[in-house]
Amino acid sequence: MRDCNSCLGISLILFCFLSITGCLQTETQAVQQKPPAAALEYLGAWGTKGEGPGELQDPVSIAADNLGNAYIADPGTGFIHKFASHGKALLSFQEDGLKHPQSIAVDSGGAIYVTDQARCSVFIFPPGGDHYRELRLRTRPSAVNFLSVVVADDGLIYVFDSDAAKVFAYNSRFRLEQTWVLPANGPRPARIPGPIETGHDGFLYIGNSSGNISKFTRDGHFVSEITPSANQGKWNPTDGFAVSNNLIFVMDSDGRMLHIVDSEGKPKMDVDLAPELGQGSRPAPPLAVSARHELLVLDAPERRVLRYRINF
Repeated sequence: MRDCNSCLGISLILFCFLSITGCLQTETQAVQQKPPAAALEYLGAWGTKGEGPGELQDPVSIAADNLGNAYIADPGTGFIHKFASHGKALLSFQEDGLKHPQSIAVDSGGAIYVTDQARCSVFIFPPGGDHYRELRLRTRPSAVNFLSVVVADDGLIYVFDSDAAKVFAYNSRFRLEQTWVLPANGPRPARIPGPIETGHDGFLYIGNSSGNISKFTRDGHFVSEITPSANQGKWNPTDGFAVSNNLIFVMDSDGRMLHIVDSEGKPKMDVDLAPELGQGSRPAPPLAVSARHELLVLDAPERRVLRYRINF
């Protein structure tokens, strides 16, 4: 009898072992069969149409800080907005002197920079937006000009004046250190609308009206012209492009196809955003890349922001 019980116990143990092994193999197979994440993974969209705090009426530019928060300039209402990465409204403010908010940037400390082409100025707000300092550029104000601003990793502030084709460089104490005009040995189309961007590689990048991106040293020496490859369509960097981790994100002229190239212009990836943006032709949306490896796409006609995780 005792031998029978022993045999029964051994059988039960063997059965349980085989069952557990089978479950583990099934789980392993399920994990192995799970499809890999897309290189650019759509996370969702957020945004509310309206004219009040935390609402979007006529958004024109977007930036992101080191925490992944998004900043949007909206000349339709005059509001400057700050949102969490998932879209929660964190801050909205207006400033009487800032009539035409245009380009927006944020530095490593959370200070907010907004251009106003009609005043030919850059307004600088602390993270809470409760007061400001104004940088007046040494150029002629124009209601149709485009001023764009970017803050480099070392705190230097660069402002590009499209009408004058001139770059203004300010130090972290807001003192003008240098100005330079786009050099004659580089591409000089009749109008160079910008915007200006900077990468971790220490170079400056400026979108031009030919659909290309011009690369410069910090002191204005032309380096190269970054152009679409033969199998890509015409780029539209003048409505906004982004530079991050030595990669350039730029939209096609149809406003739907995203092209990703390295800082030398070598193609890395083309991604069709039409499933989220819509199939119709549209202006190329402004872009921003956050430190959380998320691409933010400002879909101005729909008053919303699309989020994508960058998995490469």
